Amino acid sequence: MSAGWTKKQVARWPRVIGRLEGTYTPPSLEAMTAEVSTALAPQLDAVEREVTPSEVERKQRRGIVNHLTRTLERQIRGSKLHPFGSAETGLVLRRGDVDLCLVVKDIRKPKGVLRHLANVLESEDYRDIQTIGRAKVPIVKFTDAATGIPVDLSLNNALALRNTELIAAYVDLDPRVKSVALAVKHWALQRGLANAFNGTLSSYAWTVLVLRHLQSVDAPIVPNLQAGEPRRIETYDGRRHDTTVIMPEGFTPGTATAAELFAGFFHRWFVQHNWNKRIVSLRESDDPQRTKRRWPAPKHGPVKELQGAVDRMGHHVMAIEDPFDLDHDLSRVVKADGWANLMEEGLRMWEGLVQGVDLATLLAPVDGLRLAPDQPRGLFDDLKGMDREKVAALLATKKAELNVAQERVDALVAEREEAIRLSKAMRGALKDTEEMSQDIRALARGLRDRAAEMDQAKALRDAENQRLVLPRARIEEELKRLYHTLTAEVDVFRVPSLEREQRNFSRFFELQAMHRAKVASDAHHQRYIDLLRVQREEVKKIRTLEKDRKQTHADLLKDEPGLKEVRVRSGDVDEYDRRANRITRLLKSRRKERKQLSREVGRLEAFLKGGPQRGGGQRRQGGRGAGRDGPRRPRVDVKEVRERAQTGGTLSLADLGALLDQGGLPGAQQDAKQSKRHRHKSERHAASRRRNDIQQRRGKRGKGPRSPRE
Repeated sequence: MSAGWTKKQVARWPRVIGRLEGTYTPPSLEAMTAEVSTALAPQLDAVEREVTPSEVERKQRRGIVNHLTRTLERQIRGSKLHPFGSAETGLVLRRGDVDLCLVVKDIRKPKGVLRHLANVLESEDYRDIQTIGRAKVPIVKFTDAATGIPVDLSLNNALALRNTELIAAYVDLDPRVKSVALAVKHWALQRGLANAFNGTLSSYAWTVLVLRHLQSVDAPIVPNLQAGEPRRIETYDGRRHDTTVIMPEGFTPGTATAAELFAGFFHRWFVQHNWNKRIVSLRESDDPQRTKRRWPAPKHGPVKELQGAVDRMGHHVMAIEDPFDLDHDLSRVVKADGWANLMEEGLRMWEGLVQGVDLATLLAPVDGLRLAPDQPRGLFDDLKGMDREKVAALLATKKAELNVAQERVDALVAEREEAIRLSKAMRGALKDTEEMSQDIRALARGLRDRAAEMDQAKALRDAENQRLVLPRARIEEELKRLYHTLTAEVDVFRVPSLEREQRNFSRFFELQAMHRAKVASDAHHQRYIDLLRVQREEVKKIRTLEKDRKQTHADLLKDEPGLKEVRVRSGDVDEYDRRANRITRLLKSRRKERKQLSREVGRLEAFLKGGPQRGGGQRRQGGRGAGRDGPRRPRVDVKEVRERAQTGGTLSLADLGALLDQGGLPGAQQDAKQSKRHRHKSERHAASRRRNDIQQRRGKRGKGPRSPRE
């Protein structure tokens, strides 16, 4: 085991580790012999034929795009759906993604739009829906249920449309571009190297590498389409971009074969190219230095990260420049293990090509990698070979299930409408009686505050009363008596003793204090009584307001019998809102079920309508884009049908339909004209005979002309 590497890593990346440690040297370019290159050419042609989508799949893709265009542009106002990517450039692989860009004006909340898109797509019966809002370009990934074709829907990715224009221009220059690009993309897909979300390169990045390779061979196959004048400067997302695409004049492509170019691709990028110093750039004649873009190589390279010395190696591990967005590195998503896989698979491919290994063996999928089926599913594959009686019975069953599903949807719709209606009625009643409610709440707060004051006055009164032993009248009477005694003229013969005089004064002062306490007690008591009186009046007002509010509620809700006996509160309104939301979620699934059943019923009807001979097999695959009234009529050669009919051959219903659409047979048209002339002549003769006939005949009641007397 090498130092710093585990046994598992050595077994997984033997060539990468061997080259890092100097124990492995990849084959040179001269090792690729002419015999091997010649033998590779037909294998490469076979790969191109194998990976190119069939006509059925192309129709399926067009159907998906058309359906999404109608749906999304109707659901999101001011939006425009644009297809882009490999399907538009001609580099799409069989079962490859459908790339779409939804341009939405004045978008402020991309995540909200993504959620709305996900809901719309779910209602349209798409599956495996995944929103990626944190990416540089927000995207929704999903799969078309009818065809199994994956779809990537990006949001406001307008610059990608220019990228598509550029790639399509390169592909149109030379057929070798398509051959090499398709083979490389197929290899990357088969070997698990074309998934940017899993730490490898995107399909677009592989295409850029192919184009740069074809630009930089000794005798270039394609020129630089981003050079020359005039320049085209456009603004996207508030940034200016040079999106110039110009076809140069007088360019003569090199003569290297597609097989030689394909093999040279792996030598260039996995043996020759210095990834630590150079940037891959389509717009410059020579790959610029990393320092020109300020894209330094990762401080901690992939080796240290793979050995566990660091946690992350950082961006620009491979440095592949976007043709238009010069600040965008297409390799910024590559992880350490992704880099190791890329290099290992590239060296493996180059080594196998030099040794003359069969291309099918080199392109075999990675163990455990599940790829999409090569052949698209037909709409009636499961029905072929079934008796019409069984299909008809299945159709009857599905129709019954559809009726039940429709009844469920109708019931849920009615229930939700009732919940929404009651919620609105209760909310309206609460709004109209809000002033009363505010008054009641204000009075209730006054009751609480006043009750505290009453308790305080009562406590003070009781505290004063505890110190008193005489009533107020007796105290005042005693005070008057003592005051008279103390202030009366003294009889010299009856002078009270000093002790008696002191007792009277002491008693007088005591009575004064008692009187002050009694006055205070009476004041506290009077305040208590006043507050109690006010309290009772306020309670009466509250009861009156409650009665008025209840009556107002009853008047406002008289059209809602279900709410007449209900105490309308804000909590009840919220409960009805939650109920409506729960029904909405359930209704969503019920409608999806109904939609699936409806499609199945339509499919079965189309199969039966097509007849046992055709079995609907001529109908457009995938279901989307087919006629509303069932399967479309097969294309018929009208000229051949007319010749067959004139010679007495047998005609099918489709042949007759095509003839009717084209005006029928010439002979039949002539006969029809003659028949028309003969009919007109016969009618004239009959009219003449009626005029000359004087016999009286009974006509139909009520059909003849009225007499002047009438």
